[in-house]
Amino acid sequence: MGTIRILPFAAAIGAGVLALAGCGGSSTDDSGGGDGGEITLTFANADPAETWARVIEGFEELHPDITVKQLNIPYAQYTSTINQRMGAGGDGIDLMVVDAGGAALDWNNRGFLADISDLREDAIAAAVSESMVTAREVDGKLLALAPWTTSQFLYYNTDVLAAAGVEPPSGDPAAPWTYEQLTEAARAVQSAGAAEYPLLFDQWDTYYQLQMMGVSAGGGDGIDADGVVDFSGDGWQRALTWYYGLFEDGLSPRGITNDKNGALFQEGKAAFIISGPWGVSVANAGGINYGVAPAPYFEGGEPATSTDSWAVGISSKSEHLEAAKEFLRYMTIDPTGNAQSAEVAGITPTNTEAFATYVEGVEASAGAATAGFGAILQYQLENNAVHRPAVVGYSVFEPGAGQLFSDIRNGADPAERAAQADEEIGAQIERLR
Repeated sequence: MGTIRILPFAAAIGAGVLALAGCGGSSTDDSGGGDGGEITLTFANADPAETWARVIEGFEELHPDITVKQLNIPYAQYTSTINQRMGAGGDGIDLMVVDAGGAALDWNNRGFLADISDLREDAIAAAVSESMVTAREVDGKLLALAPWTTSQFLYYNTDVLAAAGVEPPSGDPAAPWTYEQLTEAARAVQSAGAAEYPLLFDQWDTYYQLQMMGVSAGGGDGIDADGVVDFSGDGWQRALTWYYGLFEDGLSPRGITNDKNGALFQEGKAAFIISGPWGVSVANAGGINYGVAPAPYFEGGEPATSTDSWAVGISSKSEHLEAAKEFLRYMTIDPTGNAQSAEVAGITPTNTEAFATYVEGVEASAGAATAGFGAILQYQLENNAVHRPAVVGYSVFEPGAGQLFSDIRNGADPAERAAQADEEIGAQIERLR
């Protein structure tokens, strides 16, 4: 999940989640999960220990004979560490976070993940959208479940737009602005000198956030099921040319790193920012007047919004499979456990009941500014969410795509650089086969 920023939400949101976390119980009374005796589960993840502490505490209160021990691995070393430990026999790992994209496919091919298809029906019934569950299926097997999810929004500064004479975008999730409308509005802000930065992306150059542009423009994911990379086709060229133009025309800035973008919007220096659900807490902390609209799409194309976050799978080498399933069920399918799993991270839970409480807290945090947040989020998750592709070679495709986007942002010709990326990333994937 390395491309997704985890930020704490406002106190009002936390209070809403805490209210849910205080009620309900486990979905089963078999505290031992069928293993019997005292059990210790090792849960490998790439987050600070406090991220998962609340859900672990809640689970252990209901299952006093099961202890969940965290194995916290720095994100940069996470995949290589799991590959090494699982390749050497598992090293006692029972559960592990599984990144979006090709991680489930890769670890399935390596024999690292247990088939948890017996949880599929209950998981789909509990989830906000079916694709949250099915996105982690490989060869007909469910391999992981996501406790969290994300989507994309167009946040705007109402005072800046008023100064530029720009009518704010609609909050109707079924009527988003086009990227062309957004560009026109950003130009008006630029011409009026109403903001230093007309348009920001929360995460420059990341496939997580920019994938939706290529999909909306008709270019697909940029890679097909056979691992063929194609950023040179008409769809991706339309998206990349638009992206290139933002920086060439000064609508978006070069030389500003991702960690600064939210703060610039928060400080009232930007008219628009495309960001995830965490953009609410960022804007609230700045005390600016803002609004939330659905993410844009290309005129004539299909609405598309990037999604996904960590999922959690069970090691195929776990000696405590049933207890591990019980913990996985608690953190994803059970509404109380799912709320607890998202409480510290401040990110959207996937369970419908936990999701409703989360949305209630977000919408209450900024009055009219966030009144339509939940409708937008749910509509996008159900209708146009774009999951990162589970393809062979994703581990080299994603960083290669990021470098392509970065080079284009810094002035490289979209067509020439895309052709180079297609060749280079494709060659790297072939070497992995």
